[in-house]
Amino acid sequence: MGEMSSKEFFFIGMSLSNSSNNDSSICVIDRNKRIVLLDKLYFTNDIELFFEQNPYVKNAKITVSIPHDNTLLEGKWRIHCKNYKMMDNKFEINRNDWTKRLCERCSDMFLRLKESGLNISRFDVNLLRGVYGLEANYLQRTSLDCKSLQSALRIKYGFEELPDNMLPASSLEAILGAMFMYDTNFSNIQTKKIFEYKGLDVLNKG
Repeated sequence: MGEMSSKEFFFIGMSLSNSSNNDSSICVIDRNKRIVLLDKLYFTNDIELFFEQNPYVKNAKITVSIPHDNTLLEGKWRIHCKNYKMMDNKFEINRNDWTKRLCERCSDMFLRLKESGLNISRFDVNLLRGVYGLEANYLQRTSLDCKSLQSALRIKYGFEELPDNMLPASSLEAILGAMFMYDTNFSNIQTKKIFEYKGLDVLNKG
């Protein structure tokens, strides 16, 4: 176990959607690894209000997922290439910003929170699932994938309070992020910075 004298009393994971049309989720777990809050948010104003006024935030270690940019593109080849095509700065044809893979939503707000003194980082959902042995064996975010992830979080990682009915994918990803922050305090795991995004470190389990 980590040092119980550390200042963090709560550990917050947030699965951020790329727009207000889709749900984002917040999970807060305490030092006993119990879920004390699991909620969905949609609008940027609601997300900002949570981080400004929720009493858990001040004494928490926080991580927020980086959503993928799913801007509608022209041409089937652009839609498929966006996920894996490596482009350099010499490539000038970038109509509709089709090489942009990550969504910048709320990035300015998270940077302000960091500058105000909060312990906040970012994470990549797919990479974190991989290092925890929770890879998507089914098409990601489908009902089968969510059922598999929820069962693994309950049985393998001890979240026995999870209900039998299926939680939204964003809620499960938020739990994953909160668990990661908990483990950085109490499981003596190594973390590594994989890159920096908009002023915040993107962390993964080492």
